[in-house]
Amino acid sequence: MNAIIAWFAENKVAANLLMVFVVVAGIISLQDTRKEILPNISLDLITISVPYPGASPEDVEKSVLNRIESAIYDLEGIKSLSSKATEHLGVLTLEIAYGHDSKHLLNEIKARVDGIGTFPADVERPIVREISVRNMVAYIVISGDADERSLKNLAAQIQEDLTTKPNISQVSLASSRPYEIAIEVSEASLQRYGMSFLEVANAVRQSSVDLPTGVIKTAQGNVSVKAKGQVYWGEDFEDIVIRALPDGAQVLVRDVATVLDGFKEGVSLSEFNGRPAVALSVYRVGDQNILDVSRELHDYVKNPTTYIPEGIHLDVWQDSSVYFKSRMDLLSENAISGLALVFIILLLFLRAQLSFWVSLGIPISFMGAFMLLPHFDGSLNMISLFAFILVLGIVVDDAIIVGENVFTKHREGIGGVRGAILGAQEVQKPVIFSVITTIIAFAPLIMLPGPEGKLMKVIPIVVICTLIFSLIESLLVLPSHVSGISSDEFDRFPVIGAVQRKFSLGLEKFVSRIYSPFLEVCLRWRYTTLFGFIGVLIIALSLMASGWLKVVFFSTIEADTASATISFAQNTTPEAVRDGIKRVERAALNLKDELRNETGHEQILNVFTAFTSDTAGRIVLEMAPSENRKLSGQKITRRWEDGVGDIRDVVELQFKATLNQPGSMLDIELSSSSLSDLKLAADGLKERMASINGLYQITDSFQRGKQELLIELKPLARNLGLSLDDVAMQVRQAYHGADVQNIQRGEQDIKVVVRYPAEERSSLWYLENMSIRLRDGSTVPLLTVADIEYGEGAAQINRHNRRRVIRVRAKLDDNVTSTPKVMMALKGEYLESIPENFPGMSWDISGVQKEKDEFKAYLAKAYWIAILGMYVMMATLFRSYAQPLMVMFAIPFGIIGALVGHLVMGMEVTLWSLVGMIAVSGIVVNDNLVLVDFMNRNKEKGIALMDSIRQAGASRFRPIMLTSFTTFGGLVPLMLETSLQAQFLIPMAISIAFGVLFATLVSLVLVPATYHILDDINQSVRDLSLFFSGAKKKLSVAEEVDRSYETGADDDSEKLQWHVGLDEAYELGHKEGLKGDVPRVSPFELEVLSASWEAGWDDGHEEFQANNKAST
Repeated sequence: MNAIIAWFAENKVAANLLMVFVVVAGIISLQDTRKEILPNISLDLITISVPYPGASPEDVEKSVLNRIESAIYDLEGIKSLSSKATEHLGVLTLEIAYGHDSKHLLNEIKARVDGIGTFPADVERPIVREISVRNMVAYIVISGDADERSLKNLAAQIQEDLTTKPNISQVSLASSRPYEIAIEVSEASLQRYGMSFLEVANAVRQSSVDLPTGVIKTAQGNVSVKAKGQVYWGEDFEDIVIRALPDGAQVLVRDVATVLDGFKEGVSLSEFNGRPAVALSVYRVGDQNILDVSRELHDYVKNPTTYIPEGIHLDVWQDSSVYFKSRMDLLSENAISGLALVFIILLLFLRAQLSFWVSLGIPISFMGAFMLLPHFDGSLNMISLFAFILVLGIVVDDAIIVGENVFTKHREGIGGVRGAILGAQEVQKPVIFSVITTIIAFAPLIMLPGPEGKLMKVIPIVVICTLIFSLIESLLVLPSHVSGISSDEFDRFPVIGAVQRKFSLGLEKFVSRIYSPFLEVCLRWRYTTLFGFIGVLIIALSLMASGWLKVVFFSTIEADTASATISFAQNTTPEAVRDGIKRVERAALNLKDELRNETGHEQILNVFTAFTSDTAGRIVLEMAPSENRKLSGQKITRRWEDGVGDIRDVVELQFKATLNQPGSMLDIELSSSSLSDLKLAADGLKERMASINGLYQITDSFQRGKQELLIELKPLARNLGLSLDDVAMQVRQAYHGADVQNIQRGEQDIKVVVRYPAEERSSLWYLENMSIRLRDGSTVPLLTVADIEYGEGAAQINRHNRRRVIRVRAKLDDNVTSTPKVMMALKGEYLESIPENFPGMSWDISGVQKEKDEFKAYLAKAYWIAILGMYVMMATLFRSYAQPLMVMFAIPFGIIGALVGHLVMGMEVTLWSLVGMIAVSGIVVNDNLVLVDFMNRNKEKGIALMDSIRQAGASRFRPIMLTSFTTFGGLVPLMLETSLQAQFLIPMAISIAFGVLFATLVSLVLVPATYHILDDINQSVRDLSLFFSGAKKKLSVAEEVDRSYETGADDDSEKLQWHVGLDEAYELGHKEGLKGDVPRVSPFELEVLSASWEAGWDDGHEEFQANNKAST
């Protein structure tokens, strides 16, 4: 490595070309780097959806879920298996275990599910797919006073226009009902013509069809023959013949049914700012740029290709590029401010020219990281830009050490390229190893589990790539640049030079008058110093344990939208549902006007209302970017909630303005095969939770069942030739509807369904008097052949790992209690007795709480792996098993600064804080590596221990303070950021900034003390070894003299120098002269010792030169 450093230092062209290559490659790569607000992450989830029309949740569970679970549960790679049975549908969700290929597992699941041949006949084809996050850029909303068909037709034309744009690939219709052709057959019409429901359905199915019938081979060539009868429009279905009579009369569909060519019933049209609306979702695909896609959308809205009728509005809604630009501008400003602050700090310690070349390493390193980022599937987003700010102050540490050491050589008289080479070579080992230890500290964060881990994966990637190029720049490029700097200690610019001189003198006075005497005391009382630091660490940890520092797992992430999700009871009328949803919408529109009048600016940009089902809806508020808002999303949501008031028949009304669930959540899952036992256990658990102070909003996942009709055949039905399957099929087709066809009309897939009219499907009288078709064609009322009993069925059945489950949840007030305290109380008083009270039942934590425990377990494992890796690196550098332990002993004390920083800044300790503390572990080691390496080299020169420590502390004080201040200064703008979106990132910055700041005290005080303690231990071990071996301890010349020296001397430093004999001084100088690269600078202050050392150095250096000549 020394040869490479020397070659680049002497070859400025090579050094400059290397720098230019990295910068140009980074700029080129940056242009092609994907740009998005947050990283595109995989959720590692596979879902299996199985429609079962007309089936109850119990039927779905028994006939669908149980069979699929039995077929796939033993596949390797499935971490957990959850399933949910609702009316007409079963959904299974599989979580993929870490490290398994999702595509391979997906194919295996498809093969297993396709191999199940025992599904009931009415079960539709299972849909197996991997859940992937699509990168939505924006919505285009088409709104106005028009009917739904007109709006949807216009949206289809706009969709076609947009997909022809070069930067837009994926556009889908959202928030609109699917087309449907409904043939509604009344029972009275069927009886009038003596028809059955099945006859009508079969006539439609068999008449509206196109069928190929073969190929005729003629002399002119092959001619295909095709039977063409497919119809596509409602009026054409009305003309289908159901029955043709011998006299030529025909019964058409229009005679017995009403054909509705419209939309799927039940769900209303969406609204945008109170106007009827449909929306188009526009997505970014692959490496498409979010800014390019957004620009195309806005250009189209300004100049649409399709004619837009008067009164119809086109709006771009939830444009992600607006938030992307605001976030990027915000973090870019922080980065520039941090860079300026770092340069100013460097300017105080170093000359302007040296400060410039050291600072230049920051953009060079960043460009190197930009060059590599796309190769790790990285993108330019809010998290990656935060990572660049995070590493801003760290990245100059190695450049500071190299540059400062080269400058020191220049001041010692070794100038030019020679001084640059020696200065870089002297510190290259500790610099390389300090970068490696920092990389090791960040590396485990690449493999953090869960969505949050994948979200922050880009942080260690950015940090590691930046540090690698920082190391290359500081050892291969920087020495060439600083080789021509003059040896003047201060700048010649009057103002800058005066400030530097004043600051330098002040720093020297501080070192000589305050730090050195303080270090002397700490070394004398080294064991007291050590236990004092341990005491401070215990106090800092107790702040977190006692609740002075609030600890939450996931910090609240402010969203750019606020939403209200509302659901009503199953028996609520459609009018009441619509009125309730419109009430929430009116409250949002009123709040929009109020906030505009109060602040003078739009705080709520748009209001979108979606009627998601017959009994549910969702209202979304698009808020102004957080940088331009006067109120937080939480405050806006609270005012919105107050404006809504109470609504009748509401089952759930939830307001949300964050990307995650705010606050702590207790989530306990009970599992058993008995639903009745689960209900009892869940009720008991909720009752126990209600008695614990600090828990609120206690709910469970069990939904009370709705009324259910049970049909049981009478003996007469058997005599008439009816089976239960015949009756059930006829009832299901009439009330749920019979899907007779799926037709393709243009690009729309349209379902054709035959069913009873809405008024007959909503009355129990029609059910009881429904005509059941016998095998001879005659009909009888349902009550004649069957008994109907009334009961209650489950509205939804939840399962986890093949057992029924009920989850009991509660929100937790962190100011009153904590999750460990609550769990301890619940375990002792209720949970541990569940297996005894309810045989066959078990419990476990679930949801966010389980993710939290898994995450903490991985962090602990990753931390110890990082510690082991750092130990190996330092043991290699120091060639010692004990010294790395001494350096690593200082790592926990970096946590003190991180915790105190959170207390000072008034921030919660979050997941990001813990990650920052792990990162601090690697950074804390850096200064200690250089310091211990300096003390070891002094020791090798024969300098006494106390002198070696004193010299190391005094000489390394300046660079240690400089690296700490630059790291802290680079993060100051981010820590002071008031933007709501950046708040969740700040705890990590606080952990690193304050952790490094406190680590400065650890490096300058605790490490020297522990170095001396380690020497005490080594000396004690040697003495014990000599004692038990019976050997006599060999004394050096200094120790021999020490026996006769007065022990009460005032000047201890003079005593130590006096105790070194002249012969020893000569031998030490001779040894250093033989090395050839050690400058002729005596370590002794006494003139007689210095002269003896210099004489030895001269003789040794002559021998070194003579040996070199002889070898050449």
